[in-house]
Amino acid sequence: MKKTALFALMALFCSTAAQAHRVWVETAHTHGGEILKAELGYGEFPDMELIAQERLHIFSKPMQLITEKGKEDLVQKGQYNYQYQSKKPVKEGSYLVTAEYRPTFWSKNKAGWKQASIREMSDADYCEQTRMYGKNIVNVGHESADTKIITRPVGQGLEIVPLDNPANVHVGGRFKVRVLFNGEPLPGAAVTATFDGFDTGSRSNHKVEAQAFYDKTGDDGSVDIIPLRQGFWKASVEHKIDFPDPKICGKQASYTTLTFQIGHQAH
Repeated sequence: MKKTALFALMALFCSTAAQAHRVWVETAHTHGGEILKAELGYGEFPDMELIAQERLHIFSKPMQLITEKGKEDLVQKGQYNYQYQSKKPVKEGSYLVTAEYRPTFWSKNKAGWKQASIREMSDADYCEQTRMYGKNIVNVGHESADTKIITRPVGQGLEIVPLDNPANVHVGGRFKVRVLFNGEPLPGAAVTATFDGFDTGSRSNHKVEAQAFYDKTGDDGSVDIIPLRQGFWKASVEHKIDFPDPKICGKQASYTTLTFQIGHQAH
């Protein structure tokens, strides 16, 4: 039971209601020579939601495609404001798609939450500068399972770095990842993971979805995620430290996700 848990309780130990929203990335099944389409998830996994107008500025940095040539900005295009796509067709191979939620102050008083620091909300009983990151492993083409690009850190403040391609991982096997904070291994970090279809209950009031996996990183920041079924998975980590100036805010909170497919992707 240390490594797998079928209850939401595990997630609640490392989450609060205020941080129930997470950033994650999902990409459509793509063949070589096709335009890659990606979606920026922000809300209740696995459902996509429109990004509220008052929060669009938080996502001012575009989603990016990481290839052997480096980072390429994706273009926001589609019916909804969370939809992006590559500027040109992509060839077969294994890549990363990333998203970033810019550092934003959130404070809470008796009236509720507001985008503000303690300077703007003097009666706040809690304040954090929130940072969020999302990363998706995309294998273009049915036989792609390379590790060269996807196992390199991309420089996110809090980052889950895969040490293998999930295309090489079978159900019940071990998918090793390493958690980095400011580029350094983060020991003792709680890593949770869940998959599309695991929690089908109502998540009103932004209740964190139930988790299918829980474990902590070792001294080298690594952990083996054990996926117990095929499907679209999301691994999550959060890390909080004191904000440098307590007169501005109490905590600097970082949240990161890694999404990946175990088994063949539906298309």
